[in-house]
Amino acid sequence: MALYSVIAALTFFFMPSQTMLYDSAMREVVNLPAGYFVLQSDSEAPDGYIRVTYDDLDGYVKADQVQAVDYRPVTKYELTATFTCDNDGQPVRLRAAPKKSAEVLEVLGSSAKGRLYGTISGEALIKDAGTDWYFVSVEGKRGYVYYAHVKADEIPPNVIEKEPDDSTDVPTTTEPTTTAEASMPTTAAIIFIVALCIPVPFIMYFLFKKPKDQ
Repeated sequence: MALYSVIAALTFFFMPSQTMLYDSAMREVVNLPAGYFVLQSDSEAPDGYIRVTYDDLDGYVKADQVQAVDYRPVTKYELTATFTCDNDGQPVRLRAAPKKSAEVLEVLGSSAKGRLYGTISGEALIKDAGTDWYFVSVEGKRGYVYYAHVKADEIPPNVIEKEPDDSTDVPTTTEPTTTAEASMPTTAAIIFIVALCIPVPFIMYFLFKKPKDQ
């Protein structure tokens, strides 16, 4: 009961549109996908922000960009979107920030893949090719890859459903014993009936027997 009370007290916030997640230094990390949720942390946050978690990410979101809900959603975070390196056979650099001068955290092979959290605007690595980067995780290491160097899944829309309230569950009842189960076995019943019927001819004989002439 105590565990259920703690879970029920958790406050989730709905993100009606893409919502920027900030780190502890208030630097932009990633635009979290619209239609999903963040979970409020009990840690303090600067004015106008809420400290939250999004699956395995921690950070801050602006309070006026999210909406508190009074239920626990079934699908809280997007967990299925992935990316695959696609850079004409060349390796892809996983960077600490979405810009060319950022530290290279890992050099990914031409077919490496991993989890996709969302997007962020950064520096264009290819002239006139755009400024989008993906914030990703590869074997537990997080960083940024330039969008033109990978193929990425479209993040699916969330189907918002509430988790069922355990307190409303109706306990399963035991089925009543049927007539067939309550009755005696068939063979025993036949023997019992036969045993009752055997004396009948003898009783009838003595009842209707004519007395002998004396």
